[in-house]
Amino acid sequence: MRYLLTFLALVVLNTTPFAALADVLRPIETQVGSVIDGDTFITREGQHIRLLGINTPEKKRDANPAEEGAYAATEYAKKILPKGKDVTLKFDENDHDRYGRLLAHVYLDDGTWVNKQMVEEGYAHVYTFPDNRSHIDELLNAETQARRAGKGLWQQRRWQILEALPVPDKYQAGKFQLVKGTPIKAAKVKGVIYLNYGDDWRTDFTIEIPPAAQKLFKAEGVEPLIAFIDKPIIVRGHLKPVNGMLIRVTHPEQIQPASAE
Repeated sequence: MRYLLTFLALVVLNTTPFAALADVLRPIETQVGSVIDGDTFITREGQHIRLLGINTPEKKRDANPAEEGAYAATEYAKKILPKGKDVTLKFDENDHDRYGRLLAHVYLDDGTWVNKQMVEEGYAHVYTFPDNRSHIDELLNAETQARRAGKGLWQQRRWQILEALPVPDKYQAGKFQLVKGTPIKAAKVKGVIYLNYGDDWRTDFTIEIPPAAQKLFKAEGVEPLIAFIDKPIIVRGHLKPVNGMLIRVTHPEQIQPASAE
């Protein structure tokens, strides 16, 4: 019976599409096929892997020019993930994105955690979601050290921390940014918390914290309606041209004390 079960297990592994293996086997061992950019590569089986918890500057796409640091990040990824390199993929709560890519923490045989190394060397910034929060503190610490050392993208104007006031220019809308400042008042409107940085929320910088995110803060022992008032903080996220300018926070790790600068 033991041999039959072993045989059936092998059949399942050998006939299951690679993209579904995360549901069968953790972790997954594979090899690099080719690197697409600083945070994405293809395995020998043709599966696209997105490095979890980080983001690198975007290469040129259609009419959009490349972001500063995009090609340097790609070349560094090619250096540490050459074709045929053995890698181990480890997963978090959500192991696929909407594009069908596997979201993974990637490790080399010598123990190197590729995601963290990209951040440590200044080729990537931390980029997280509420359903994939493991290892965020380690990545944030690595980013802070790289930023303080002025490594890689942190030397470039595009990636400098913005001030909340005066409000970032409208041309920044849609971009992922780190913004530093001190909220001075808070309001809860229809269940949504707003942290305002100025006297007029219609024109100033604001953080929006929806109800789902509030539960995550409270699970960490933080009451977001009062925890950040009159405290210098850094918030990360995509700038939205709502009233003045706004960042929507979906999980606690998007907010750090300003001492992390």
